[in-house]
Amino acid sequence: MNLEIFKENIIVLNDIDGERARKRYIETFVDTKGEFYKTYIQKRHKYIDGYCYTGYLWDILYHKIAVSEEYIQEIAKNMNDIYVFWDIHSCERILIEDYWKFEKNNVLKMNISTLILGLDYLPEDIYIFDEKCKWSFIFTHEYTDNHRYCLLCGDI
Repeated sequence: MNLEIFKENIIVLNDIDGERARKRYIETFVDTKGEFYKTYIQKRHKYIDGYCYTGYLWDILYHKIAVSEEYIQEIAKNMNDIYVFWDIHSCERILIEDYWKFEKNNVLKMNISTLILGLDYLPEDIYIFDEKCKWSFIFTHEYTDNHRYCLLCGDI
């Protein structure tokens, strides 16, 4: 799937709906009371491409368990619409050419097969969740023994 076909098969939520979805996710899955959140997520720094945070939400998720990418893909086969977003990081800190295919604060809606086919067009750290925030899968940029470090939160 090329980028244009990927974009035709997703919905980019408008700014208000996207911010609501991101906020609901953070309120459900992220420990916002700790010092890490206050220092590295809540406190944003000014960069040439806007205000960004420096931490990763997946570092402070409630009740996370490590799972394999294959496990996520197997479980997800039976899922319908999902939502996807990523950490709000600056191009000054992520030095990969042509990394951002979407705005940093975008939240996308799509089906799981579109996500799997379009992973190359998304940042490495993505948060995948259902509309009611019952569960979340996280694909991180970290690898252990040549396997991507992935997480599961909530009830599947």
